[in-house]
Amino acid sequence: MGLVFPCVAAAGYQYEGDVATKLSIGGYIEGKAIYAFDHNSPYENPSVEIGLDAKASVSSWLAARVLLKAGQDGKVHAPASDNVFDQFTVVYQNNRSYIDFNEAYFDIYTGKVDFRLGIQKFAWGRLDEITPTDNLNTPDLTEGGTNDQVDQKIGVPAVKMNYYADWFNTELAFIPRYVPYRLPKEGERWFPGVLILPSSINTNSAFGNIPLTTTYKDINMPDFNLSNSETGIRISKYISGWDVSLSYFRGFDTMPLMAAPTDITVDLKDPIALKYAINANVDLESEIHMMNVFGFDFTTTMGSFTVRGEYAYYNNKYYMRKFDSVLTELLTSQQRDTILAEFMKNYIDSGGTASTQTFHFDPDVDIQEDSMKYGLGLDYIHGDSSVSLQCIQEFIQHYDSSRPVYFIQDGFHTMVTFMFKQFLLQNTMEINLGGVYDVEFQDIMLKPSIKYNFTNNLQGIIGVLIIASSHDDSMLGQYSNNDEVFVKLKYSF
Repeated sequence: MGLVFPCVAAAGYQYEGDVATKLSIGGYIEGKAIYAFDHNSPYENPSVEIGLDAKASVSSWLAARVLLKAGQDGKVHAPASDNVFDQFTVVYQNNRSYIDFNEAYFDIYTGKVDFRLGIQKFAWGRLDEITPTDNLNTPDLTEGGTNDQVDQKIGVPAVKMNYYADWFNTELAFIPRYVPYRLPKEGERWFPGVLILPSSINTNSAFGNIPLTTTYKDINMPDFNLSNSETGIRISKYISGWDVSLSYFRGFDTMPLMAAPTDITVDLKDPIALKYAINANVDLESEIHMMNVFGFDFTTTMGSFTVRGEYAYYNNKYYMRKFDSVLTELLTSQQRDTILAEFMKNYIDSGGTASTQTFHFDPDVDIQEDSMKYGLGLDYIHGDSSVSLQCIQEFIQHYDSSRPVYFIQDGFHTMVTFMFKQFLLQNTMEINLGGVYDVEFQDIMLKPSIKYNFTNNLQGIIGVLIIASSHDDSMLGQYSNNDEVFVKLKYSF
């Protein structure tokens, strides 16, 4: 394990002209390295990232911000493109050297109405990390969702309007074009395990095991038009000690879904003995579906505790079926008999020349299920210590156990999260213990870490990520071989 960290002599820059004109430029340089406990898991080289955060105010009604990130990503194994700019139209970025306009927008203030135009991140809901009503930003899952939610969010080109009134506050969001989520490439450390298909299909018949190859195709972006735009509205009000909000979102699902067009190739090796060689190829292609989300959230205090809650109803949401059931359904005995009967007909009609034929199928991988997701959070702060506990559950009312989907068991998926923070040595040291427990699958993820501020500008973090699971197709279990020690060093200016 190595960590390369360039030393920099730099300081934040600030400029103030007249009363309304201000400019500030700050940033950071961060290096990261990991040590994997499982030496058979995909490697990850050290990474380095530079962030520049420029904020400007040119009048009392106009301001701007640009947060630019650039670096070298050690998770990427074989870059397929020389393009260093992160793109808004692909799932697999696959660029080791990158430049990302994380946020870049203008703020316009008019008193009762504010506008934000440009690449931005939204923050809806009250829960931490798992927020059912927060669906405007798609996630960057190149770290498997183990990093902080704010780092997972991909900034999207959007228009936001905030209207402030005595009765309630209203936030409107308009995203003219969908920005897809991001995934690592196959073979990289955080490639989702549920997308790794078996090397053969067990037919439980005379055909035996049919060899299977898998290729991964990028997303086919929807047309750039008004019907494919995304919109949201959130109304908030403070009522007798309760901060409450109602929200509605119409847009594409933020989580990965796949289509799986499949080709079955039959090769007649011996016409007399009727010996066949059968192979299958699946093209996994990112797919998206439009959905509606109706939400409600609140926060209040009860004595020394802060209570947070969130509820979302998903209309027209899609879930991805488990591939083992899809493949079994694809090659039933009836389906195999149909393929061979058609093969022989084509073979005879061709006069014996069509000895190799391919049959195309589009199996039903994504299924539509209305569902709901809800959760409660409890926070407690005492001196330099804080504790946060959350429980979030997803429920599919009409769950069909004969067509199982990923991450759901008997229609439910329940996650319990825990976070403990302790500040020491006059806040120069911070001890964190984060954890997640998956109730249905009995998976556990622990992420303890220690952060130390060497100076006002220089801090270091050392931590451990542990995932314990007996499943390879659960949300946490698909990454159970990725236990690691991580080290970060960050210089801010």
